[in-house]
This record gives sequence, structure tokens and C-alpha cells, in this order.
Amino acid sequence: MLKFFLTIAITCIISTKSIAKDDSDFYEDILISQDTKLEETAGRAKTKAGSLLDQQVEYLQLDDAGNFTKPIGHIKRKNNYTRPSIHDFSAKENKYGEGPFGLPWGATYDQIKELGVDLVKTPIKDYPNSFIATNLPKHIPDIAKVYITLGEDNILWRIIGYGNPAQDTPDASKIMQLYQQYQKLLNEKYGNEKQYYTPKISEIEKKTVDEKGKEQIEIEKYEEPIGNKNFLAQLQSGEAVLYSTYENQKVGVVLSVNVDGEGKSYLIIDYTNLQILKEQNKKTLNAL
Repeated sequence: MLKFFLTIAITCIISTKSIAKDDSDFYEDILISQDTKLEETAGRAKTKAGSLLDQQVEYLQLDDAGNFTKPIGHIKRKNNYTRPSIHDFSAKENKYGEGPFGLPWGATYDQIKELGVDLVKTPIKDYPNSFIATNLPKHIPDIAKVYITLGEDNILWRIIGYGNPAQDTPDASKIMQLYQQYQKLLNEKYGNEKQYYTPKISEIEKKTVDEKGKEQIEIEKYEEPIGNKNFLAQLQSGEAVLYSTYENQKVGVVLSVNVDGEGKSYLIIDYTNLQILKEQNKKTLNAL
């Protein structure tokens, strides 16, 4: 299972090497194919129009089997609207628990909308049932955009946060400082940290003299360290790759350092609910 979400993370890292035009369309250029952009624009208009008509939010509750049942009350969105917390979201605690940004793992599209979250359909390569999520219950200032993916049963199993692209120094000191901060925080929450670093392999010429006094040139290869003087460019080109993984048996997380085509550095935090994936695999196995 660890290999599964590592594969997701590596795919995500590779896909983020696309060149960005500007910060506003940076994430769309990375994840969204051109033929879906017109559909997305239309979807934004429909979502905006629908939100004007949506005056009420229904609360849902869970039965003993963990299924959502009929509404148990309503609140008005316009007048004195208070965002429900994850504990208000169900009569008893969601069996998958609360995920990042205050989103309940295992929630359906409608249940996420009940929390006041705005969702815009945004197909990601290999993950068509994905959305840009805004107006989230919890906000992280370093994260610019959040994407969620719903699985076969229309339940939330994956959340990706993309950091704010920022101008950095050639040694990538700014993003490395931020990366180290999130390393500590994620390890404190999820544990089992493992760092993976693929360095750029550089060559240096060394001149030697043999026994006969003849000069020879030897090529010596060495690994460029993290934070070397050209680290930002190496991350941008893909010659160097740096990420860390975390796992607590229920959730797997990948924290990666990335650089866009304009040389701006940013973080990606990719969360995968391993418990939900295991249940899905079990269902598939039972059906075979």
C-alpha cells in the first residue's frame, strides 16, 4: 500500500514540471488538459448561479452502520450562517475521521457541499472525479489551492494541497526552510517520516601523472548535496528530486519540493486515505 501512494506522489511530482504562464493559471496548466477548460468555465458559472439559489443546508447523521440518513435539521445560509464543524456534520464521529483542511474523509460530494465548501469540477489526469475545493473549513496560509478526488463509491479518499509559488534563491533556501517546517509538523501528526532524495550527478576532471610521468585525466562523479548553489535549477529541470513520506496506518502523506517553469518554488502535500483504499481493494477481492 505504501508503494501505491508513493507512485501517486511520484506521478504528481513529475507532472508538475510544466511551464506556467502566471500564478493564476499555474495549477490548471499542470493538471488540466486543454479540452476540459471550456467545460470548467461553464461549470464555474453554473456553480456560482446555483449558490445564489441555494438558501438552505441540510445536516446529515450517521446510523449504526456508518451510513448517512435523512436530514435532522436546516440552517439558513444567508442569515447568520455558521459553518458546521465535522462533529456537527454527523450525529456520531465519522469512522474515517477528519482529514486536512477540515474535510471529512469518506464524505460524498453532497456531504462536502453541506459544509459550505465550493467545488468546481476539475478532471486530473487519471483521476477524472476531481474538484478544486475552496471556502474550506480550515485554511493553511502556505497553501494556495486544494484539489480533492472522490473514489468509486463517490467518497473522498485523496486531497492535494499546492503551495504558493514564490521567487527563491539559486540554492532554494526559501523553499527548503518551508519544507523543513512542514517536515516536522507532518511527522508530529502522522509519523514514520522517510526522506527520499535523488541528487544530480556531476562530474569533475582530475589530473594525475602515471609512473612514466605521463599526464592522465580521470573523470570523477559525485552527488550534488541538498541546497547546493544550483539546487533550484536542478529541481526545476528534474535532475534533482526531493520528497518525504509519512504514514500512520490510516493516512499516507507525501511532501514534495517543486519548481515551476519560471523558477518559482512551491510545496505539494498529497494526502491519501489508506484505510479507504484497503476497503476498496477488499471489495474488489471479494468480487473476484
